[in-house]
Amino acid sequence: MPTWPSSPSYRDVLLGPDHLTSAASGLPVTVDRLSAGWLPSRIRQIQSPGKWALDLPEFNCAFRARGGFDPGSVALLAIERASGSTICGIPLEDDLILAIPAGTGVTATVRRGLTYAVAIVPTATWIEIQSIAAGMVIEQIRDRLAAVRLAPEEAQRIRRQMKSMADRLGTSAGGSVLPEQPPAAFMEYLGVVADAFAGADIRETGTAGSTSRHLRQASAAEDFIRTHIQEDIPIVRLCKEIGVSRRQLEYAFRTTFAVTPLEFIRALRLNEARRLLTTARADGLSVTAVAMDVGITHLGRFAANYRLFFGESPYETLQRAGRS
Repeated sequence: MPTWPSSPSYRDVLLGPDHLTSAASGLPVTVDRLSAGWLPSRIRQIQSPGKWALDLPEFNCAFRARGGFDPGSVALLAIERASGSTICGIPLEDDLILAIPAGTGVTATVRRGLTYAVAIVPTATWIEIQSIAAGMVIEQIRDRLAAVRLAPEEAQRIRRQMKSMADRLGTSAGGSVLPEQPPAAFMEYLGVVADAFAGADIRETGTAGSTSRHLRQASAAEDFIRTHIQEDIPIVRLCKEIGVSRRQLEYAFRTTFAVTPLEFIRALRLNEARRLLTTARADGLSVTAVAMDVGITHLGRFAANYRLFFGESPYETLQRAGRS
């Protein structure tokens, strides 16, 4: 999948979980649903490839996303509603601005209700904006993640500005070509963000104390599960591998992913099965073979859980993929 469209573009769409891989400009991701049930997420994107982009998503499902961010661009996220979500191990908060430097490997746990606005610009442009607006380049956010909390009224003003800009660009997109270079309102917004970072205490990657520890524990467990997805993974084995008690592991998963370890393992297996089923006919695989490949042995339970998660049976996914 291409990271950027081939020319400046605008879209305002409703997407289901299967189509959220392009929900972030410059960041194609792998998406794993974490729970059954969802409403379409609204995705607004204005993109001028390699020059600037503005995304305003409103997510209505819970999922885990993984991807590699554009190596030449910086992303500046202004969080409206955090809903308990995390990005790169940072627990999000309402009115937080998060700076993600070029080339960052991104992992995110998105919970239903997460809403933000993100500006994406070349690193050189962001450095220039800092020099002009703030009178300096802020070293803490040059090559690492950093966050700053805004006063509620300032955060609301910034979000209104970005939404108004998106509305104007969306209107102009219907009858004319979108600008290749960032419009004045976009550059003004970047200046406000640069001022905010220059005038506040900057939090660097991660958080102190128990929250950070629980995030690390859950992430380490996730890595082990993905590596050993074909194997039986009883919770006692997972606890031993991570070096925590069952109670600690349960708490780490509930605070990080809002599901239990068993629910998380089941969700990852169902998502991986769905990915395999979309290519199973071409690869000569059956539903049973796919289930076995992801460590599922109870086919009846697999079919019921799969339908609950995705609204169709594994066989229906296989048949639909064969017709496409």
